[in-house]
Formats: sequence, structure tokens, C-alpha cells
Amino acid sequence: MTVEEQLRAAGRAVSDQVRDLPDLDLRTQPAARRARARAFRRWAGAGRWLIPMAAAATVVAVALTLVAVKSPPRVRPTTSGSPAPSRSAGPAVTSAPVDPEALPGYFVAINGFEARPAFSPGQSGPVKAPKADSVIVGETLTGRRLATIAAPAGSTFAGVTGAADDRTFVLDSVQLAPAARSGMLWPFQPRTWYLLRIRPGATPVQVLTVLHFALPSSADVNGIALSPDGTRLAVFYQMPGSTAGFPFNGPFTLRVYSVATGAVLRSWTGANPSKGSYGYGGNGLPDPNANLTWTSDGQRLAFAYRNSVSSNSSLYLREVNVAGPGGDLFADSPVVATIGASTTTGRYKIWCDSLGITGDGRSAVCGAELPKTPPVGATLDALTEPSPWIGCAGPSDVVYPGLAKISLAGDRLTQVLYEAEPKCMGAGWASVLWASPSGSTVLGSVSYTGDPSMKTHSAMVLYRNGTVTMLNWPGAAGVLLANQAAF
Repeated sequence: MTVEEQLRAAGRAVSDQVRDLPDLDLRTQPAARRARARAFRRWAGAGRWLIPMAAAATVVAVALTLVAVKSPPRVRPTTSGSPAPSRSAGPAVTSAPVDPEALPGYFVAINGFEARPAFSPGQSGPVKAPKADSVIVGETLTGRRLATIAAPAGSTFAGVTGAADDRTFVLDSVQLAPAARSGMLWPFQPRTWYLLRIRPGATPVQVLTVLHFALPSSADVNGIALSPDGTRLAVFYQMPGSTAGFPFNGPFTLRVYSVATGAVLRSWTGANPSKGSYGYGGNGLPDPNANLTWTSDGQRLAFAYRNSVSSNSSLYLREVNVAGPGGDLFADSPVVATIGASTTTGRYKIWCDSLGITGDGRSAVCGAELPKTPPVGATLDALTEPSPWIGCAGPSDVVYPGLAKISLAGDRLTQVLYEAEPKCMGAGWASVLWASPSGSTVLGSVSYTGDPSMKTHSAMVLYRNGTVTMLNWPGAAGVLLANQAAF
């Protein structure tokens, strides 16, 4: 065996043994670069393989030592997912998908989220609190459950977002019965944050650790997004304004926090000239996770924005440079896409129920409400047209739900990835759940109600390079819901 071969073997041994060590690699790098780095490792600072045989022996000795110490004693979480407190938790070195364009193999989803209790017909008496919601860890293509994590006592999970490695997630929870507002969960309740690492094939499958972020206690959270490398959490929120009550009408803030320390790394705050709330995605729980999105290099962060009382009812995708110093939210966030309204009719050519940037920063993906005839220049990749329901004379809605891709070069709709065209429909909506860096693979949820029955029909749509398939495992449409699932 040559020197080079021995060093390569030793390097692989070191890499294999340190893979499970926690809190080591907090560098910012996109998933694609991490995958390439694993495929070819060299010693730092060495332009060529010129290390003598003695160095190779030393490396082998280090590798053998790591075998003995790679699993230091630590508190083992219970199988129910009870959190272990920590103020310095960071993502572990994990194995990212080999192909960043491939659909992630695992999901984490809030199980049956309720913002308010279910009322029975004729119910009277005191209102009861909503139930506590657990979190499911499962396989994306099959739905097989790997773990169920119970919410901490007296609380319910209210948000989930994931990193590009498909192993690192951040959750948050709220108390079930906030003082003086029992019976309903409110979006401005204080959050408790957790770092979730999943370890397929290990026991336990998950490790849940408490995180600490300096988020104002009265903040109305309008978006959460974990960075692709899992080291930073972005939170978009609004504070109370000059008038009492909810929804809020105060300033908006976008913050980037360190997952490892909880420190605020960047912060942008913008005045709210229209004195309205975040008029997109609703004011409520669970925390939106589709309208705040990162580019793969972790340098740009986009947020969808529309003010509820602005005279301009268009929806905007705005973008900040995370490498900048922070400052004024709206001055520092140029508009990269506009879902515009007609100034004469107030109607949209398309509307987006979810809107986010792709990892390469070149496109936006939209859970869309589309006109029956796509705009000029847009291509239609796939559609479904089920048989009409008995007793329905014709479509009652002027738009179809689907998934669309918008080019940020020229701000135009370029592809309708999927469009549902039922013969009879009462209403429709759609959301992008996950998109690959180029947007060539997109997982989305598309739903519509049948008229006159008003029965909801839902499909989990997987678009891959011009081909559309469905996730058909039982219960998929009830588990992989917008803002309740992350990949």
C-alpha cells in the first residue's frame, strides 16, 4: 500500500469515527458543498499528498483512540423525547443526502395540531383547552413512523423547521392554558425552543435538547426557518403597536439566532406605515415555516410579506443579505418577486398560498391558485382532471390549485409544475412543503372542496424533473400539512 493509500484509509477511519460526535462542525456551508467535501477529503493546508509514513501511523493511532472515546457519558433522553436542558447545543456532524435535489428521506410533523378545542353540537359550559400535540418522525415515501415525541407537560408543539441534512430540526412549543385566555392558543404566547436530532437506526431515534433564544415574550411569530447547515434559526415576528388587542399593528422584526448559543447574530426591524398585521398566512398557530426561506449557501434569506391594511394588496417576496450588518428591514430587503393585483379589478393573475425562494436563489416556488389559462410564457407540466360529481353543473371557482415556479430574472411565472382541474370545485388551495435547491424536485399539498358536497379532496404531489407522482401512503394528506411538517 502506498503512502497516499494509507493516508486515505486513515482519513476515512477518522471521518467514520467522529461522525456521531456532537457540537463539532458549526461552519456555514451549503448542503451540496458538504456532500462534495465528504466525497474527497484531504488534510487541511496540504496541496498534495506529501505526508511521510510516520504521519500515517500517527493518524491511525488517533483513529484508534477516537474509537474508544467517541461515546462519552451523557444524560440519555427518555424514549418519550423528554428534553435535556442545554445552553450550548448545536447540530451534530450528520450525513446529508448524497443528492441535494433528491426528496429528503425523513419528515418531522406535528400530529393533529389544534389551536382551539373541538366543540360538539350544542356544547355549553366552560371551554376546555386544546389537546397536547405530539411530533411524529417518519419516512417520507412510506409514512412509516420511526418515533413519536410527546410534548412537554402542560404544552403543545406549535412549530417545526428543518436543516438541509434531513437530520437536524428545531421545534417550539407553547403552554396549553395561558393565563386569562384558556381554551385557545394565541400566536403571541411565549415559546420554548428545542433542537431535535434524528438518528435513523439508533436507539433512541431522536435526541431532544432545550434551546434558549431571546425572543420577546409578546412577539407574534410570522415565520421560522432553520438555516441549511442547521447552525442558525431565523424568526420573523411582529410586536404590539399603538392600539390594544390582536392582531398586532407594531413594527416587524427579522432576527437570525445562533443555535449553539442563542445569541442574536443579525437583526432587522421595520416600521409598519400601514398600521396593519402580517396580512399573509393568517395570524395564528402553528408557526409558518414555508414563507421564510434560505438560499443553500446560507447568505440570503427571503420572506413573503403583505400588510393587511395596505392600499397595495400585492404579495411580495423580499430578500435580505445575511452577511450584512442588519438594520432597517424594508430598506435592506429589495423585492425579488411580486404577486401583483390589478389596480382596476383587484384580482390576481395568480395567487400564492405559500411563497419561498429556491436554494440556488434563481427562482421562487409557489403553492398557487392559478387561472384556467396559464399566463403567456408559462409551461404546464402536469395536471389532474377527475370525473365530475353527480349533480354539479360546472366549476364554481375561477382558479385551480397547483404548484408553480417563478423566475426571479424578470419576475415572471415560468412553469406550472402541477395543476388540479376538477370538473366541479368549491374552493382550492395549495402549499409547497419542500423544494430542492434548483426547484427541479418539489413536494406540495394541493386541496379543493367538491361542490355541492363540500368534501375536501387532497393530494400529496411530488414533482421531479417534469414527472408528477403522488405520495399515497394512508394518512399522508392528514400528516404532511403546511406549517406542520418539515423535511
